[in-house]
Amino acid sequence: MITADKGLAGAYNQNVLKAAQRLLNEHSDTKLFVVGEYGRRFFTKHQIPIERTFLYTAQNPTLERGREISSLLLDKYDTGELKKIFVVYTDMENEMRMVTRSTRLLPFHRTYFAPPEKEKKVLVPFEFEPSPSVVLNGVIHSYLAGFIYSALIDSFCSEQNARMAAMDAADENAEQLLAELSLQYNRVRQAAITQEITEITAGVKAQKKKRRKEVQAL
Repeated sequence: MITADKGLAGAYNQNVLKAAQRLLNEHSDTKLFVVGEYGRRFFTKHQIPIERTFLYTAQNPTLERGREISSLLLDKYDTGELKKIFVVYTDMENEMRMVTRSTRLLPFHRTYFAPPEKEKKVLVPFEFEPSPSVVLNGVIHSYLAGFIYSALIDSFCSEQNARMAAMDAADENAEQLLAELSLQYNRVRQAAITQEITEITAGVKAQKKKRRKEVQAL
């Protein structure tokens, strides 16, 4: 699971946590491998055990880190400790749309190998050197490392985009709040000025009335 190292990114982290919690509810024996300080703190706070945390920042994704994570997961998968491997991350489809995905990496689903409808039939068998199993074993390592690295990159880009959107919304809300407060202040100020003018006018009238009475008495 890939989260950010801090909040202030709208619903970015919460969407990833919800997807991870759905997996936890569906599979009670789920083991968590967490990237990102936000996810680590969340599960620690809620006393949900974490199998492994990768103690490097989520804001600096590298291929080497993708290989490190994939190597650990593949070792546990080969020994039978893990039956399935899912990656929960945020995919940035475009600058306006981000989608939280829970993708099963292993074992492959049969739909992954369904040929496209318009694909031409293979008439000549493929040749594998040295053997299909050796080739596939090499491809699996590269595929898993590449996918995890891609997920780290997508998540990092999505986090920055979500953070900018959250800050933009906060700026708009702040400007709206300042405009409303300024309007209220001007109304209160105008009311105070009107009250002072009314009191001064009433005082002047009272003084004039008093002087007339004094003149009439003379």
